[in-house]
Amino acid sequence: DYTRKLMIKVGDVILKMPNEISVRGHTDSVPYGRGAKYTNWELSADRANSTRRILLGSNIPESRLSNVMGKADREPLVPENPKDAKNRRMSIILLNETIEQAFDRGAFAEKVKQGSQLETDLKKQVDTFKKSQGAVQFP
Repeated sequence: DYTRKLMIKVGDVILKMPNEISVRGHTDSVPYGRGAKYTNWELSADRANSTRRILLGSNIPESRLSNVMGKADREPLVPENPKDAKNRRMSIILLNETIEQAFDRGAFAEKVKQGSQLETDLKKQVDTFKKSQGAVQFP
């Protein structure tokens, strides 16, 4: 109940911001018992999905969710002690827009003169570094 109330407050703050959101669930590295069908992978994914549901219930549009993922114990908060309970958490990451998105919305319009070399260089960067499914393609 405490975590739900906290996530609702976080949702209220996020709602005022324009960023897309990445929701991630994390666990410590303590494994379930031998033969268990439920693992830290399922637990972390369930944590992320629970957080997603609370955020959506806080009026955050589903279209703002970029991804929801379970990370298990792969990104510990306390790497020197992977079994530490502090590694059991959720991450809500507000994503930055891509350079392409910024360029398209005119973020550089005031600083870049039309037809200038800087505008040409920026357009080249936008065309060179395209966002792909989960990766950036480099030339």
